[in-house]
Amino acid sequence: MSEADMWDAKLHNTIMYIELKKVLQAFENRRYAVVKGEPLSVYAYNQNGYRRSKDIDILISRKDISDWEILLKKNNLQPLLYDTFPDIRKNRIIRLTQSHQLIPYVNDMKTFSIDLNFDIFWGEYEGKRIDIEEFLSDAIEMKIYGVKVKTLPPVKFMIQLLLHHYKDMNSIFLLATRKSINYDMHKDVYYLIKNNIDSISVDYLYELSKKYDIIPYVFYVLYYTGQIFSDPILQKYIDAFRTPEGETLLAYYGLCSKERKRWKYDFKTRLEKDNMYDLIKDDLNSKDKEKIAFNKRVFMGMED
Repeated sequence: MSEADMWDAKLHNTIMYIELKKVLQAFENRRYAVVKGEPLSVYAYNQNGYRRSKDIDILISRKDISDWEILLKKNNLQPLLYDTFPDIRKNRIIRLTQSHQLIPYVNDMKTFSIDLNFDIFWGEYEGKRIDIEEFLSDAIEMKIYGVKVKTLPPVKFMIQLLLHHYKDMNSIFLLATRKSINYDMHKDVYYLIKNNIDSISVDYLYELSKKYDIIPYVFYVLYYTGQIFSDPILQKYIDAFRTPEGETLLAYYGLCSKERKRWKYDFKTRLEKDNMYDLIKDDLNSKDKEKIAFNKRVFMGMED
């Protein structure tokens, strides 16, 4: 990123956090965590504004959803609805039951959005879900552009990021609609480890991953990060998390067993290909295509 782009990103991100300040102050005694975005810039790259963010992602407990929605509306943020799926009640139900995230809330100019996440797994996840209230129990304070926010401690921040990347790398819908496998996502993982070795030790990350039963997913993302960054430190993490189940996942994509398909292209091709849909379109059945079309209407405001 050029110096000019960096300043532009910082200005844009500063405005986002200043506009959200009153909302965050109102929840300073409640459990929440800002994830990705600026906290990631601080943890991984030791600076604010390393990249421009279009939104602020906030991880919250399900029990606090209504309170957050009410407060966002009081602060001139409104749910973003698409003409392709204008039924706000039905849209909300779909998101609550089939995804990890509510309808985005946007400011008047629609220059940024607030994304409320109530889960760190994907809608198709078949295992035992993590108690988000517990996951948020040791959130820490961080100042971003002078605004006091809560975020996750480094090791849980890593867990949230790894699961987010696993979802992006395996979601048939995301693979069909955007560049969901890219260099930057692995760069974030690598530098988050490199700059937080003491807080994200191999043993500590493994202990929490075992507790949450996510070792194969952690291995999956670490392995592919290791395909880009050759580093003995990173290799220790990869070796520690290697399991037969994790190794099996490497050859496939899809977020649940009934959708899982074997990759026909190697990782280098996936990483370099801009149009991911070209790589998977021949694998898709009618149900896959129906799901993609439906999700485009609900989550993107797009018609086929």
